[in-house]
Amino acid sequence: MGDVFDETGLTVKILSEIITDLTTGMQGIYGADINVDQNSPDGQLINLIAQASVDLRELAVQINAGFDPDQAVGTILDQRAAINNISRSGGTFTIVSIDVTTDRTVILQGLDADYNDANGTGYTIQDDAGTKFILIDTATLTAGTTAKDFRAQQVGLVETIVDTITTPVTVILGVTTVNNPSAPSTTGVNEETDTQLRIRRQQSTENGNSGYLNGLLGEILNLDGATSAKLYENVTDITDADGIPPHAMWLIVEGGATADIAEVIYAKKSYGCDMYGATTHPITTASGATFTAEFDRPTPEDLHIRFDIQKTSLDWSLDTDLIKQYIEDNLIFEVGEFAETSRVTAVALAAIEATGKDAVPINMEISSDGATWYDYLTVATLDNQWAVSIARITPTVL
Repeated sequence: MGDVFDETGLTVKILSEIITDLTTGMQGIYGADINVDQNSPDGQLINLIAQASVDLRELAVQINAGFDPDQAVGTILDQRAAINNISRSGGTFTIVSIDVTTDRTVILQGLDADYNDANGTGYTIQDDAGTKFILIDTATLTAGTTAKDFRAQQVGLVETIVDTITTPVTVILGVTTVNNPSAPSTTGVNEETDTQLRIRRQQSTENGNSGYLNGLLGEILNLDGATSAKLYENVTDITDADGIPPHAMWLIVEGGATADIAEVIYAKKSYGCDMYGATTHPITTASGATFTAEFDRPTPEDLHIRFDIQKTSLDWSLDTDLIKQYIEDNLIFEVGEFAETSRVTAVALAAIEATGKDAVPINMEISSDGATWYDYLTVATLDNQWAVSIARITPTVL
């Protein structure tokens, strides 16, 4: 097949075809009996020219693919995404659920509209290493234990260990203990990856959709700091099985400033559609009235993982701690997403390969309580999000 650029796209010759064409050409010049074996001077010259030809064709293929935002990479992807008014996010924050225990009613100041401000302030706690975390939304807590989302003070990759965020930095009378019983719902990254930018660009094209549901979700996912979101709607006259009131929508958002989310709800929500959620934020409209946006933040749900590791040789050992840490860092679920063992197995295999050892994970099982094991699990409620922690990963080397 020759090099063709037509309505179906770009097609180029492969290495074997180029070598055949060059060999035929050389034989036409010097005779059919010339020596074109790979170890001969003419054969080596043919291979050098052929490889250079392949390199140029691969470059042409990459340039052509770069015009498609779903295939472009790096700076070219940034340029293509800009056509949809989308720019690469510079970094995200680690978000972790903290159990705050109080012996009276207290008001804790959150970041609120300053969610994306690295210098934002609010009720602050820290872990054993001194890494600080700030309450995302201002909250009024009554006596007892309440789970609230906190954002790492530092943008980028901030990892945590379960049961180590226990020290208040901001001293508030009435707060008795703080603790993180689960792994982060989101681990921050230093910069948005190409894959994440492609997905966000695809979702952004729904912003102008005539249906409010997709348009609202697209705008939410385009907010700074918003890493995951789900939107559900109940169009019936009765409360549905998920607890959504009649003719209402239920928005669950991970990350992003509460004020920004509320502004999108106000701008995109259709008239007559009610809202559902425990997080509220008031907006003063142009007429001076108050619009109160309602939505929810995700609730982490523990995921237990156990599997066997089949070694191919008995003369080496595996560092299972490294494998567990890799799984915690790379097995990330979105809000309401189900868990199934084939995906977990793929991450576990990558974790083993990262150690440089030749072994495979087998007999993979997952559980929500560490007692009953399955191949597939859904979260208990739509606003839950599977949380993975090394404390709940059990690999057994055979």
